Amino acid sequence: MMNRAYSLLSIKRADEETRTITGMATTPAPDRLEDEVLSEGAQFSLPMPLLWQHDSAQPIGHVTHAKTSDAGIEIKAKIARIGESGRLKDRLDEAWQSIKTGLVSGLSIGFKPIEHEQIKGSDGIRYTKWDWLELSCVTIPANSEATITAIRSLDTAQRAASGQAKPRSVVRLNPPGASGPSQPKSVLEDKMKTIAEQISALEAKRAASAARMETIMQKGMDESRTTDATEQDEFDALAVEVEAIDKDLTRLRQLEKAKALTAKPIANVTTPQQGSAARGPLPAPYAVAEKKIAPKEYVLRAIVCKLKAHFTKQSPYDVVRQEYGDDEPTRAMLNIISKSATVPADTVTTGWAKELVQISIQDFFGALMPLSVYPGLASRGAKFTFGTAGVVSMPTRSSTPTIAGSFVAQGSPIPVRQGAFAAITFTPKKMGVISSFTREIAEHSTPNIEGLVQQAIIEDTAVAVDTVLLDANAATTTRPAGLKNGVAATTATAGGGMTALIGDIRGLTGALITGTNGNLRAPVWIMNPSDVLAASLVPAVAGGGQFPFKDELAAGRLQGYPVIQSATVAQDTMLFVDAADFVSVTGDTPRFDISEEATLHFEDTSPQPIGTVGSPNVVAAPTRSLWQTDTIGVRMLMDINWGLRRTGVVAWTQAMTWN
Repeated sequence: MMNRAYSLLSIKRADEETRTITGMATTPAPDRLEDEVLSEGAQFSLPMPLLWQHDSAQPIGHVTHAKTSDAGIEIKAKIARIGESGRLKDRLDEAWQSIKTGLVSGLSIGFKPIEHEQIKGSDGIRYTKWDWLELSCVTIPANSEATITAIRSLDTAQRAASGQAKPRSVVRLNPPGASGPSQPKSVLEDKMKTIAEQISALEAKRAASAARMETIMQKGMDESRTTDATEQDEFDALAVEVEAIDKDLTRLRQLEKAKALTAKPIANVTTPQQGSAARGPLPAPYAVAEKKIAPKEYVLRAIVCKLKAHFTKQSPYDVVRQEYGDDEPTRAMLNIISKSATVPADTVTTGWAKELVQISIQDFFGALMPLSVYPGLASRGAKFTFGTAGVVSMPTRSSTPTIAGSFVAQGSPIPVRQGAFAAITFTPKKMGVISSFTREIAEHSTPNIEGLVQQAIIEDTAVAVDTVLLDANAATTTRPAGLKNGVAATTATAGGGMTALIGDIRGLTGALITGTNGNLRAPVWIMNPSDVLAASLVPAVAGGGQFPFKDELAAGRLQGYPVIQSATVAQDTMLFVDAADFVSVTGDTPRFDISEEATLHFEDTSPQPIGTVGSPNVVAAPTRSLWQTDTIGVRMLMDINWGLRRTGVVAWTQAMTWN
């Protein structure tokens, strides 16, 4: 694919004899499409084709000199001149006159990206390494910083060849497109020529090169002299180019013949849709993958629109239209998280929100809590929602019979012994998370407000859930039981190093195998990220050697089992849990509320009752008025509960010595 970068011309002098252009081909400054082409990254060979409006069928000369610097690429190019009348002479003269009079005021490089990176805070792309294939004179440039400083006559004796290499044969140029998009994000923007068009373009290119070769030799004969070094180099480069074009023409004609033999007619096509289906999908790399938006993007967009609506005193649905246009999924999610009964009047029919946004509460937690243990366990275990009943009763087997069938003789009874069954009941436990932002952060961090809100909710929600999930406390009327509740820690292996690490792994796996009677289904490790790093750097032998667990932990596994990492896990603590027995139950959707007038009580420990200081059971807590401090609070409420279907599926240790 050919990309473009543009510059302006600024003509100061002109000379009719040599038609030489001196100026800047491109600069590092962003063009109108926010792209940057770094001059130092250019790779090229001279002479280089000088084209008209990026049309390979309209060459007008050659670039004879190019020098890169921090300021850009200084170039010298010569517009060809021929004496004999004809279409070619007319075209070359017209090109020169258009440049000389300023009617054509741009230069454009045609290049092929090699290395590039996204520009932070922009949709633009920075090209750090690229193949420079051609230079074109164009009518409408995109980059306005670089200029051509002079069009003047150069002393032929002072010009020296810049070194020749075999020129590149470029057949997929997009004519003229000087003002068209240069972004490489959609390869469909650079339309391919047909084989016939490529053959015509190469034939025209060959004719132009051959004519130039004839002109060079004719000039020497007319002046009764041999060609000079510059003319010899240009002639040799053109000869190599003509030879390469001849070979490409042979290949293209063979390809055209093969295509004709294998072509199939399209029958019964009466509509554009049928024609598209008959042609089939575009082959790689020309097929453009549809951008998929994750459910979390709609959630975050809706939260941001609610937040901005508070400060701008608008309807959040108006903010949706301003920020994301006619984005129905975002409006639907705004309806869901706000617990709104109806949608503002529009053309959308009743019930569309549920059809447009297929997001489950598991998707929500998985999207907002990548740093949390909870979604890692929930995704591997049983998942339920409370629904309208508000209670989930899950039957489970509390004991396995010692006899459950056997081999029997003919006519003999099959031995049967009933096992014990029980039911685990889950009722909603309300979890709340409040994240606060100053007005300046909320208003002035655009376009990063989405990332700010996302990060705050990720961290706050992960800490809120995992703090309870990973402790040893029993279930109460307000909270679920922690994973370590009723489970004694295994003794950590002493001694340090690889011996202690293997000993702890063996101790935890042995405890879980014993607790489940060897019936492990989806065991996972739960560790602090610092402990994961420490385990990867434990050498095989004391004082050196290889790191046996380094590659496996880098892939997110330990002894073949997945590793879930969370900063909420205490350091020097490691759990081994059979996640298949983890049961998670949630409400249908989370609820988000936003306020700028509330007063928050900030505490590092368990929340105390809010009341008058000095009253019974009321402890003073730091308070902050959102209204007084020009702050906004985002509150999430969620019905959630969890539990284990059987005992013996959790093992853990602490005070490890290998790390």
